[in-house]
Amino acid sequence: MSAMSVPETSRRMPRWVFVPLALFLGMAVFLAVGLTRNPQEIPSPLIGQPAPAFKLPLVGGAGVFGAEQFQGQVSLVNLWATWCAGCKEEHPILMALARQPGLQMVGINYKELQASELAGQDPLSPEAHQKATARSQAWLQKQGQAFGVNLLDLDGRVGMDFGVYGLPETYLVDRQGVVRFKHAGALTPEVLQQKLLPLLRSLQ
Repeated sequence: MSAMSVPETSRRMPRWVFVPLALFLGMAVFLAVGLTRNPQEIPSPLIGQPAPAFKLPLVGGAGVFGAEQFQGQVSLVNLWATWCAGCKEEHPILMALARQPGLQMVGINYKELQASELAGQDPLSPEAHQKATARSQAWLQKQGQAFGVNLLDLDGRVGMDFGVYGLPETYLVDRQGVVRFKHAGALTPEVLQQKLLPLLRSLQ
């Protein structure tokens, strides 16, 4: 039988053969786009929205601090922990920001005690609170007290409301309590000069 006599349908590949290829190509494009994006620049759904409502205990002091206390002044909110290497790296920048007039510096110590350290203990227990407080105070005494307000988020619920997925993370909240800026990862001099300070000047 000559090649000319082979039925046309026998030379056509079944459509299902292309399904895995299409899935592979789609996944490759998705991964390629993801790799080109800077995780520090992924927009937060909180931008332009009121800061999450919360109340947290003050480190080394009586009482609590709530989101309503963002009202009336510009606030920089930094989620950090003593076990976070990037937090130590960025701390000199936070110390410099603490000297900015009219800026309320709010530190939220996030999950200071890790699950392995808690070993099943309630993170909100008095013992855990005391241990996290002592560690937080000692770290800030050594590195410098950048925060006018320092809070304990022992179970991480407030951090989750902010959408944190890694430390450190920094937010700028305006006088109306609206989140205007987010930076994931350690603050750098470039971020400070090119983004944070110009926005801060526009809000004050």
